Amino acid sequence: MSSLQGFEVVSPNTASGRSVLTVTRKYVRLNKNAVLELGRPEFIEFLINPSSKQFAFKPCEESNPNAIPFFVPGKTTASVTLSMQFVLDAMEPYFDFPEVADDQEAYAQLKGTWIASDNMLVFNLGTAEQGVMKKRGRKKGQKAASND
Repeated sequence: MSSLQGFEVVSPNTASGRSVLTVTRKYVRLNKNAVLELGRPEFIEFLINPSSKQFAFKPCEESNPNAIPFFVPGKTTASVTLSMQFVLDAMEPYFDFPEVADDQEAYAQLKGTWIASDNMLVFNLGTAEQGVMKKRGRKKGQKAASND
């Protein structure tokens, strides 16, 4: 009798927690759970429902005329960041970000709901939580460290 009898493997590729969409003036990021719920597709469609103020992401084929490159196979980062100008322009009217200091960034976070029947992840603007975070990376005027 094996000491592993009755145990089940817990896969790191299983979606757990909440799917979160983070929106700033410069990028849109879907967290690891959102990427896993979508099935790590190489291409997605981005949809907006102006009347219900919802955003949706749906896996699609590269041949789809509205396909947006999404997940890169073999990529080690679990989240996906979209910084295409047309995506940012489409989302801008739905957010009113405050002016912030140079070392800060205003953001909104929305929790997503997986709609299995439509194979899409939907984010409702009504659930948005806005805030301000410190910018990541080097600060303006700061030089990269050199190994001289």
